Amino acid sequence: MGKIAIFGGTFDPVHWGHLLVAQAAVSQFNLDRVIWVPDRAPPHKWRSDLASFERRRSMLALALGDRPDFLLAPLEANSSGSSFAIDTLLYLQKMYPGDRLHWIIGSDAFRTLPKWHRSAEIGRLCHWLVGPRPSQVDPQTAESGDIGAASEWGDSLSDVSIDADDRMQVETNAVCCKVAEQMALLDVEICWEVLSMRAIEISSSHIRRCWAQNHDLGDLVPEVVGSYIAAHQLYQ
Repeated sequence: MGKIAIFGGTFDPVHWGHLLVAQAAVSQFNLDRVIWVPDRAPPHKWRSDLASFERRRSMLALALGDRPDFLLAPLEANSSGSSFAIDTLLYLQKMYPGDRLHWIIGSDAFRTLPKWHRSAEIGRLCHWLVGPRPSQVDPQTAESGDIGAASEWGDSLSDVSIDADDRMQVETNAVCCKVAEQMALLDVEICWEVLSMRAIEISSSHIRRCWAQNHDLGDLVPEVVGSYIAAHQLYQ
């Protein structure tokens, strides 16, 4: 039986934080592969500068490169346009029968799980791998899947300051316990683990603001993603 993780998000754009948290999940839980699923049209995140699904998917494909354990979900995985997590999960269940499914998610997005469409069903179907988010991030405006992380990947983000690791772990555990209590009211017992990693200050919204103000993206995104943003004049 294989171990598969789903990593869904807007990825507008994908950045090193996404890649680092996925790598942490792979390393800590011996995952065989991570399936990346960009949202088609997230209604809770509509913005005038939202890059098209095709653009975001292309940037994600570039960022994942040729890593055999990082796979871009087939278009059929979220073809309905609804971006409901349960639809993606059920599709991938059929695609990987017998494999154990995990879901990589930031603590800010995880706290909204009880409000998800068919939350009781999706809550019990996978093992939740929760990444810590900086405590000052507003959960109402934080980007789903834009998970803070700090470690070395190709020497990226090596100069970014970090928060107190222990505090971040305690806060994230508290969030997860609260979600578990809320799901228990729906008669659902969820399985979750907090990723052991340091948190950094990085988000897609910050990257978009930097680019709109003609600031260098530096090591916030892979070079191929930065080149794509420039070539297609995104986030102007």
